[in-house]
Order: sequence, then C-alpha cells, then structure tokens
Amino acid sequence: MSRYAEYQPDAHGTDDGSVVVRRAVAQDAAAIVAVDATREPRPASYLDRVAGQLAREDAIHVVAEHVGEVIGTSAVKIWPQPTDAPAGWYVSGITVVPWWRRRRVADRLLALELGSPELTGEPVWSVVNAGNRASLDLHARHGFVEVARAATFAGIEFTGGAGVLLRREPGGG
Repeated sequence: MSRYAEYQPDAHGTDDGSVVVRRAVAQDAAAIVAVDATREPRPASYLDRVAGQLAREDAIHVVAEHVGEVIGTSAVKIWPQPTDAPAGWYVSGITVVPWWRRRRVADRLLALELGSPELTGEPVWSVVNAGNRASLDLHARHGFVEVARAATFAGIEFTGGAGVLLRREPGGG
C-alpha cells in the first residue's frame, strides 16, 4: 500500500458528516500509532513517543473519528531551528487510513489545527514530498505557498529525491 493516495485531482469525495474532528487526548495515543502505521511501520517505542508528545505544550494533535474509531490524525509541532529550514510551527504527519481517504478528513484535520489559538499570529510551515501532489493541493487550499525545494529538510530525506518547504502566513487561508 502506498504511503499516500494516488494523485487523482478530479476525484473528490464527499464530507461524511458522521466524522468528528477534535483535539487529541492522552487516551488517543494507541489509536494515533495504529493510524500512523497504515502509512509506514513504526517501532515499538513509537507509542511512548506519541504519548509524550500529547503531553507537550509545543504540539497540537488532532484526530478524526468515526463511531468512536480514530481514522485520521495530524499534528502541528514546534521544530527548533533545523539547519536547513526556519524554526517554528510545522504540520506533521497528516495521515488518514486508506479506506477513509478522499472524504475531506485530511482537510478537516488541517483546518482544525490551523484554527488553534496557539497559532494566532504565527506562520505555519510544512515539509511535503514533492511526489505527494494530493498533499501539496491540500496545503494550497489552506493558504500554504512553496518556499523552497531540496533533497532534505530538517533531516527528512524524500523518496524520489525532492521535498517542498511550504509556508502559511499568519491568518492565511
């Protein structure tokens, strides 16, 4: 299974009103790990890492759930000064389980994050694989613009060789 959905710019799903998008709580840690594992395998220590991040004030975690089951997750976290990107708030790991893709779940996750009071007056950054055109489109709908392209950003190496650094101005969108 692909880490992200095949790019189909004309395929638009419908927003399922039964999906609830909310801030994550400590009890969501195992469900977040399960969703993230649909994108790539995670080590056993990943649960402790997620649980620790949920308790931090420099991270905003959100989940989407359907009938009590978490089907999507994302976070916006402070990245300290990387050597090849600005310090600041970064969108991190927007993931929707494959069978719930193209139903506006990622759109709603990102909207909730970007509306968080912690981000008022702050630019928000994101690093996306240049091959993930669906994610680039998603970010563009929320006011992100391309700043740079490189083989790595903040230590992240990109399949296909190129990553895109995106920025959303304060209040953008």
